[in-house]
Amino acid sequence: MNNITLIAGGGIAGLSLAYELQKRNIPYVILEAGREPGGVVHSFVKDGFELDAGPNSIGATPATIAFIREIGLEHEMMEAAATSKNRFLVRDQRLHPISPNPLKILTSPYLSGAAKWRLFTERFRAAQPTDTEESVASFIQRRFNREICDYLFDPILSGIYAGDPARLSIQEVLPFLPRWEKEYGSVTKGLFKNKGAMGGRKIIAFKGGNNKLVKHLLSLLTEPVRLNCRITAVERTATGYSVQYQAKGQTETMQVARLVFTTPAYATANGVQELDPALAQLLRGIIYPRMGVLHLGCDQDAVQNMPGGFGFLVPRAAGLHFLGAICTSEIFPSRAPQGKALFTIFTGGVQQEHYFDEMSDEDLQQKILSELGTLLQLTKPPVMQHFSRWEKAIPQLNTGHRQVRAAVQAFEERFPGIFISGNYISGVSIPAVLQHAGGLAEKLAVVS
Repeated sequence: MNNITLIAGGGIAGLSLAYELQKRNIPYVILEAGREPGGVVHSFVKDGFELDAGPNSIGATPATIAFIREIGLEHEMMEAAATSKNRFLVRDQRLHPISPNPLKILTSPYLSGAAKWRLFTERFRAAQPTDTEESVASFIQRRFNREICDYLFDPILSGIYAGDPARLSIQEVLPFLPRWEKEYGSVTKGLFKNKGAMGGRKIIAFKGGNNKLVKHLLSLLTEPVRLNCRITAVERTATGYSVQYQAKGQTETMQVARLVFTTPAYATANGVQELDPALAQLLRGIIYPRMGVLHLGCDQDAVQNMPGGFGFLVPRAAGLHFLGAICTSEIFPSRAPQGKALFTIFTGGVQQEHYFDEMSDEDLQQKILSELGTLLQLTKPPVMQHFSRWEKAIPQLNTGHRQVRAAVQAFEERFPGIFISGNYISGVSIPAVLQHAGGLAEKLAVVS
């Protein structure tokens, strides 16, 4: 029997799992359908600006920092400037500084008096905890009101998931909020009781671009990633699994003891179709919206209203053509040449991808540039402009995702040796993916 663990997918999830398996002396092979590894982590340089079209920063936990040190990459790590703690939201064509502290929000002009009253009195509102899945919009409107949902939670979740609060599951994307309602009878009570546990993250990035993490993991692996290899079918055998895949136009077969899918849900669906059509259908139902990333480089003196912080988010109600912007050079100054400012702007997602059908990429960029020019009071056109498109971006953890998790668990029980991973299971952040890889490697060590 071939005692190999086959890893499907050469993104961060697959590469970090391979590293963890290698540490435990578990043999592996990585098949990647694309022309290069790394998944959505894509970095490049243009006119002296260091650009990331995928994750621009990492909210690193202590475990993430420990992992970076373990793999010997700490010397390439940059910690964000102290101003990164400052965040802004857009309302009425203005940038409003915002704080996660409810007491500070009560003194901000960002919310109306009625919304502030609902925020202040939430602790006195009767709890209605439920064990069923609930959308973010339903939960927030029930505990607070529509304005707080539209102007606080909508932009925050757009910044993480590019999603729709009316569809995203509160149990998936903000699980501590319903937990606090159940434990303390109030979200704001839970926030104050757990405010110490909510920190502990450092905003970091890597010198030269975040694909430095991908390149370094690749350099540590003794088994090279096999590119342009797309899994098309999996069959159970007496000793494990027979995996069929396409490689350079040829159909190949590999006999393996274990198989781990770290691929996006829609790709994993193709692999498990013959084994479990119902699970495949559920996986295909996970939405991956289109997104665009616009990088703008400007002369610093052309930005009259520079937000001194991480960046700003835009509520859907503001009616603009982008979700938010990171002030990249404010938090990582080395990303831009001396005297220049770099902004990373996100558009699309569930609530905005219709713009891709309604206008060309060029027209969309002009719309965004005009709106951004008003907010930032730009006095000159950008000196650098680059637009990237993602046809399938961030998986949407919508209501019903609990059913996906249950189906995945049942599948893994029916087919021992097959594991379904990926960021729709682990969580979409890089720290969550890295942590999941370590835990999954421990499971594989037991069955190897």
